[in-house]
Amino acid sequence: MLLSPLKTLFPALLGVMFFILLGAASLAALLRYGDISEWGSYLSQAYLWRIIKFSLWQALLSSGLSLIIAIPVASCLTHRRFFGRSSLLQLFSVSMVVPTIVAILGLVVVYGRSGWLNQLFGIQIPLYGLVGILLAHVFFNMPLAVRLLLQGYDLIPSGQWRQASQLGFSRWSAFRFIECHYVKKVLPGTFLLIFMLCFSSFAVVLSLGGGPKSSTLEVAIYQALRFEFDLNKASFLSLLQVVICTLFAVFVYRFAPKNRQDASLLKTKQFQLKDSVWAKGADVISLFCVFILVIPPFLAIFEPVFSSVFIETLMSSGLWKATFVSIKVALPAGVISVLLAICFGVLARYCMERKYLCMLPHKIEHLGSLILMMPGLVIATGMFLFLRDLGIGLESSYWVVVWVNAVMALPFVLRALMPILYQQERRFRNVYLSLGIRSWARWCLEWPHIRKSLAQAFGYAVLLSLGDMGVIALFGSQGLVSLPLYLFQLIGSYRLEEGACVAVVLLTLCLVLFYASSRLIGGKANVES
Repeated sequence: MLLSPLKTLFPALLGVMFFILLGAASLAALLRYGDISEWGSYLSQAYLWRIIKFSLWQALLSSGLSLIIAIPVASCLTHRRFFGRSSLLQLFSVSMVVPTIVAILGLVVVYGRSGWLNQLFGIQIPLYGLVGILLAHVFFNMPLAVRLLLQGYDLIPSGQWRQASQLGFSRWSAFRFIECHYVKKVLPGTFLLIFMLCFSSFAVVLSLGGGPKSSTLEVAIYQALRFEFDLNKASFLSLLQVVICTLFAVFVYRFAPKNRQDASLLKTKQFQLKDSVWAKGADVISLFCVFILVIPPFLAIFEPVFSSVFIETLMSSGLWKATFVSIKVALPAGVISVLLAICFGVLARYCMERKYLCMLPHKIEHLGSLILMMPGLVIATGMFLFLRDLGIGLESSYWVVVWVNAVMALPFVLRALMPILYQQERRFRNVYLSLGIRSWARWCLEWPHIRKSLAQAFGYAVLLSLGDMGVIALFGSQGLVSLPLYLFQLIGSYRLEEGACVAVVLLTLCLVLFYASSRLIGGKANVES
């Protein structure tokens, strides 16, 4: 009887241990090249403290702005049913994982010196610096915050909405007495996730920072590895970033309420609340902010379709080679990331409701999200050094890129999968135990309920891997040039028109793959919801 659960859990344990051991091995390989005696001199440098201060400041501002906009937008999308709502939600799903370099091009077209905003209204925005970084981070993270907050709204039982409708609650009263309590459960984790993404931002700061004044720890690590090849400095900065993120995470989760889901909840039914002019006005303003911040950069990206250079770019062999490399990296990375998330999910569900293990599920989930504290560049470098010590040289670079992209997407995959896995466990645990249903049989029964979230998780992993530029920039060679790296090379050689056309191809590929994931894995209902 004791061996049966262990036999069922063995693949999940193996996957999680593989994740932990590879992460530890890559960090140990990097630290082996470091000299601790020199780390004290780094701490005395004023430049280091300046980039730490800027990294914290821009991450706090970006996280705060994203949530300030996302909360009223999530409330509006919960209570309003309007034409284009489902399309807007699909756009949110894509915009938060759209390739960074592509989004930056769209932002430049809209907010740049000769951009749409300046041409139409004569308004100039200092795009290169803190303002540009904040605009880019809000573009990426506000949709992410909305999607995560909507998961919090899904936790609200239908009975509470029914009672609020019967009592004639206004939107403000419903938010104050009902929604606020569930939003507070999701808010700390959402804030922490966005903070870590902004704190470790690389491509955005590298492109829109405007110089050393707006540099972050992630950019400093890249410079130490790519230009100086100073492994000692890179390992020190990496550990410093891990320490800062860990302390911040401990502080946030210290005051965060536990996120518990109603075991009987399958789909929340909405009831009409008392409407008012103020509620309509607030919804209009929140949606207007969304349309201003998210939609124009998307439209700007597709502007080169009407240029004569677009057809010439499509005929380029380099474009299609880079497209093949991107797909060759993104699809395996997406599969590995989802498999790892399932391993974490299986272990977390096993620990639920068990007397001595009930504290572990959220800690297991947090373990998978800790990867955000470690820069992808550092993980990739450590992996490469670890494999080189084993006698595996440059031929391992492809699998290093795939693995790092898979683990860097893992926090997003866990966010999409874990709520539905917890829900199914709480709802059907007693039935499974009484009938002796285990492992594969359970997954077959749960497939109709989890396939939508699984499709979303796989789509996130694929698109994040497709848009990666940091790791591929470190290991890219003649045979390993992805679309983002190819685009960056074109912009670096001042072939801006061709670069804009490649951006169109890259974004189109993202939309096609995301739709294919939603349709093939999630089913027709997922696409139309």
